[in-house]
Amino acid sequence: MKDLELCRHLLGLQPPWDVGRVRLDEPSGELHLYLGQGRAWFGRYRPGSGQSRWRHTNIGDCAVYVHAALPEQVDADLPFLGPVDQEFTHGLAQRVVTCLQAGLSYRQVCELLLIDVHLAWQIRHALSEGTLPGTAPELAQRVSRETVGDAAPGRIPPSADPVWRQLLTDDEPMPVRMLSLKLLLARARQEFAQLHGEEARLLKINDIRRFFIKHESQLDEEIDRLAALRGSPMQGDGS
Repeated sequence: MKDLELCRHLLGLQPPWDVGRVRLDEPSGELHLYLGQGRAWFGRYRPGSGQSRWRHTNIGDCAVYVHAALPEQVDADLPFLGPVDQEFTHGLAQRVVTCLQAGLSYRQVCELLLIDVHLAWQIRHALSEGTLPGTAPELAQRVSRETVGDAAPGRIPPSADPVWRQLLTDDEPMPVRMLSLKLLLARARQEFAQLHGEEARLLKINDIRRFFIKHESQLDEEIDRLAALRGSPMQGDGS
């Protein structure tokens, strides 16, 4: 109970939001917080939806991940939540902006906040596009000129790219070498066909994309096939 109360205080939660469960992954240094709206939300999903996962600001040396199912009406400014099509919370985005405004380089900010290169590219893109609140044009221009690692931006398509929907709805599955990815795609294709609602489908797409990001160095051929799919005619969206 004390752990829940501490996390509730650190996140600044106010009713009806509350912490339902806490999971600490010591080997990876990750703290996972599962949020809900009142007791009726814990362990339950809205019909046709599911839980989103966002990277939040650190607690000590732990990288914090927030899991929550977004209700139909939610305050977009809540710092412990994020957009369903992004993988970072509003609070983490604001912390990045604050550090940049203090004069740190983007690389320094990523090192300070323990942001890995793949998430760094996502936040950097949002900064460059000016979609983060409080981002002045000159700040966005400075960030767009900086590099944040060796990974090439755009190699793995963004969640909104139609190629992910095509990957999960094509009549002929894309050939893959990695057994774990093959099993993940087989299960995801079955589930995707039964999902109702764009939010639920986007969550499933994010699961697949996150796997590609995590195992990018082992999926060169599969990523090349994604690029080929992006250039081929679409065969429907599975709706």
